[in-house]
Amino acid sequence: MRGFLSWINLLGFLVLLLAGVALWLVQQHEEGTKPLNLPSDLEIRGQRTIKLYFANSTGDGLVVEERNVQLTEGEYVLGRVLQELVRGPQVPGAAPLVPAGTPAPTVFLREGTALVDLPAAYRRLGYGTAGEMALIYGIANTLLEFKEIQQVKFLLEGQEVESLGHLSLLDPFRRPSP
Repeated sequence: MRGFLSWINLLGFLVLLLAGVALWLVQQHEEGTKPLNLPSDLEIRGQRTIKLYFANSTGDGLVVEERNVQLTEGEYVLGRVLQELVRGPQVPGAAPLVPAGTPAPTVFLREGTALVDLPAAYRRLGYGTAGEMALIYGIANTLLEFKEIQQVKFLLEGQEVESLGHLSLLDPFRRPSP
């Protein structure tokens, strides 16, 4: 009986030893295949192509413009994108979202949500439903082009508002499901 117990103990020890070696080999393999820590789209500087969404000439849809911009060190990418959007389109068939001289909104990124703080001037634009939809969806679609942004929430002068007059701003705007 004693020989039987030592044989089982020896077999158990070998199984434990093989499991330890297998675990060590798996860990060694995983160390060599760690993902690269690549910079996000919001950290890349230099010449960049960005997509901007403007109203179409009839005001019932959006036009996408790809624009090349030079981003400098320390420049906030999302802020620059909204400045370019407020600057207006450079392609035929597109209309600006806001009148010339209107200040650009401020934007903050928090846990995948872009918080767009519209200045007081946006309340006084006096847009109808189509104009307001073009404005809000133009800003939202432009920001949703960045993979770091899952949704866009609008504020007016730092406060949540129900709307600018027509379109509900209570819920965040999200990328459409594929």
